[in-house]
Amino acid sequence: MDYALRFLIGGLVVSLFAVIGDVLRPKSFAGLFSAAPSVALATLGLAFSKHGGDYVAIEGRSMILGSIALTAYSFVVCQLLIRAEWSALKATLAALASWLVVAIGLKQFDRLTAMVVHFKFSALKQGRLYEYVVRFALGGLATVVAGLVADGAGPETGGLMLAFPAIFCASATLIEKHERERKEKNGLRGKRRGKAAAALDAAGAGWGSLGLACFALFIWWQGRALQPALCLAAASLIWFAVAVLMWRLRRELRFGSPS
Repeated sequence: MDYALRFLIGGLVVSLFAVIGDVLRPKSFAGLFSAAPSVALATLGLAFSKHGGDYVAIEGRSMILGSIALTAYSFVVCQLLIRAEWSALKATLAALASWLVVAIGLKQFDRLTAMVVHFKFSALKQGRLYEYVVRFALGGLATVVAGLVADGAGPETGGLMLAFPAIFCASATLIEKHERERKEKNGLRGKRRGKAAAALDAAGAGWGSLGLACFALFIWWQGRALQPALCLAAASLIWFAVAVLMWRLRRELRFGSPS
């Protein structure tokens, strides 16, 4: 029952953030939600009730490392899409190795020592039922795996999984597909445009993951002291604030792909 609950909550939270990312424009801003603390919110909410604040604080500290690894992962995906011209599915799957290497490497090191953001609700018409089912399943499975890793290997290792790119793997592939179909419907070649749209989402996810690291830092700092609901709500606000700030900074510095 515990893991069935994890699957249900994780699927719902990941699906919610993914839908928000679908309707937001520009795509570089929407990409911030690919690094939303979806698995973390679902997992930590259950961990608070099951293990208490000390356990959650340890996971939060470890999640910082996973978030840094997610930053590396996002920019690897972006480069594979733009420079190597890989498909979104191939790039997101291949780049998982970079997330794993950086996350494990950081864990070992730790042991040693003016575009207007808007909603575009018409984008929901592009989605199909099976696509939302896939997102739900990925979110549920990622949350279950995060719980299994934490139960089996402890909160230090389990915390890495809280920054696993659960939303991004599904979203980037769908973004590429929808953009390609939209261009081809107008008689244009949409293959390159689809990859560019997915790359913008990857760039946004890279900056958003810095906000994710701040989310984890707050959990590590205040997980023992605050009430669970207040702690998670405050950490989520910090994630959003830092993610938006980094997105604006990226635009000001003209870093990465144009939005």
